Amino acid sequence: MLQSINELHGFTTHAEGRKIGTVEDLYFDDAHWTIRYLVVDTGNWLTGRRVLISPQSVEGVDWRAGTISVRLTCEQVENSPDVAIDKTVSRQHEEELCAYYGWPSYWAGDPFGVELMVFPVPVPAVERPARKGDPHLRSARKVMGYHIEALDGPVGHVLDFVLDDVTWEIAFMIVDAGSWLHERSVLLRPEWVEGISWDERHVAVKLTRETVKTSPLFIPGFPISPEYVGQLKEHYRQTG
Repeated sequence: MLQSINELHGFTTHAEGRKIGTVEDLYFDDAHWTIRYLVVDTGNWLTGRRVLISPQSVEGVDWRAGTISVRLTCEQVENSPDVAIDKTVSRQHEEELCAYYGWPSYWAGDPFGVELMVFPVPVPAVERPARKGDPHLRSARKVMGYHIEALDGPVGHVLDFVLDDVTWEIAFMIVDAGSWLHERSVLLRPEWVEGISWDERHVAVKLTRETVKTSPLFIPGFPISPEYVGQLKEHYRQTG
């Protein structure tokens, strides 16, 4: 199903039937536009500590109840490696997380959908040379609000993302172009993105303002039908 990432914020996360925290943010990589981690605020349980959990450990999402269940034990989450959420997550930290939980490393080309053990056995950490932060790992919450730069000028800002809750891929960006299109929202595919600038807080797209302006109207909160997706593809095929 296609769902809004914004709706996931505040979802309660459960392990072994026990609440371990709430979803505060999601990290995606802008090379493959796939969610790599859920940022979970453990609240009073671990004195405000935030932990990263890979979608590979997600057992199910109940969109009506606002809950996420994971294939982890509370003990695993409690003893997981510390990660400075307020800083860029380094590749070394990701390697430690993967080794600890038994997650395959997505950056090494491992398939996403490999079968995981119900309770991955922690692997002792191996000392490695320090690595810089992954330049492709982005905070979905921070990117919301970034300006959209078309080939010929600004065209609005990022309002939200549309997530495929089976593959955890980002299917669309929801763009609020109301600043010059009278509260008009449109969808943009990740493959039309040329790059994301942290410093300038914008997303560059390989489209003209006119192409975006005449895109089929999207109404946030309404289901995205196959017919609408077909109209969207046809529009960009004709005008792109």
